[in-house]
Amino acid sequence: HIIGTERHESRRIDRQLRGRSGRQGDPGCSRFFLSLEDDLMRLFGSDRIASIMDRLGVKEGEVIEHKMVTKAIERAQKRVEAQNFSIRKHLLEYDDVMNIQRKAVYSRRAKCLKGENLKDEALELVQEVIEAKVWEYCPEKEYPENWNLGGLREQMRNIFLMDFKWPQEDILKLKQPDVIKRLTDAALKIYEEKENILGSEMMRKLERFSFLSVIDYEWKEHLYEMDHLRTGIGLRAYGQRDPLIEFKKEGYRMFMEMLERIDEQIVSSIYKMKPATEPARIPRGQMVAAKQSAVGMGVATAAQTQAEQAGGGAEVGYTGPMQDAEEPARKQRPIRVGKKVGRNDPCPCGSGKKYKHCHGKRS
Repeated sequence: HIIGTERHESRRIDRQLRGRSGRQGDPGCSRFFLSLEDDLMRLFGSDRIASIMDRLGVKEGEVIEHKMVTKAIERAQKRVEAQNFSIRKHLLEYDDVMNIQRKAVYSRRAKCLKGENLKDEALELVQEVIEAKVWEYCPEKEYPENWNLGGLREQMRNIFLMDFKWPQEDILKLKQPDVIKRLTDAALKIYEEKENILGSEMMRKLERFSFLSVIDYEWKEHLYEMDHLRTGIGLRAYGQRDPLIEFKKEGYRMFMEMLERIDEQIVSSIYKMKPATEPARIPRGQMVAAKQSAVGMGVATAAQTQAEQAGGGAEVGYTGPMQDAEEPARKQRPIRVGKKVGRNDPCPCGSGKKYKHCHGKRS
């Protein structure tokens, strides 16, 4: 027999409990003993049922068994299940925001892992980054003399490692498309020169590494920011705003900012990164001779230093290695014969005071 002391919020759990004896091959049965103070009963009408029982004069502890009670419990379970379903559905809508972003990032990352040629995409990013920076520092609606060419020049140095100096009379005649074309041509020229120096194979590896490393780093940082946003987005309900809609808006804005950072960091990484070169190997014979020469110079330097410290430049013999000669003399600590007395221990003099207030204070 299966005996239950409480009904679960979900009918599925109770049904599994009822079916246990049947799955074991025993005929069996199940019986539940409930109380009006159970969580499920308190949520749905236990006070009303208790008041009815008081009117009917039902004594405390008396067994009540009726189909109406069973149906009332099932109705309460259905309400709890519907409430839990709406909660899970609401959470799924939050997860869908991250799922859409995850698909977009992973599709771009999978393209890099497949080993496809990323040169065309890298060159497109170069042009997009330059256009974005020109639009930021040289707005089309502003006059050329009001453009922030100093800020644009600093950005070109940081990202592309290039500089530009245009005469003032040329700047006044420039338009925004002309600035974009000049900077793009200069950046692409640097890109081609770097590829000629490193070789096509090394350049493709450099591009793939830049794409993967930047995407992975920025995506992890974005996940941390989205988790932080989700923890506090519910407070916007106090301002009569739907937290889900606000989460979608803020998440989209943060996602677009992340994509802009990815594009800029990829381009900057490609232009700044250089392949590591192995140091030239020194033959073993030359290495041993160099070490002996260095040791000899160290001995002479140490001896000379000691002679100068002795005064008058008198000749002295070698007394030890250079590190021993350069080390300052260590201060000798007093040797304790007896047991060390703690600060809060009674003073050994017998005054009855603590050591820190007696002889410890004097020392």
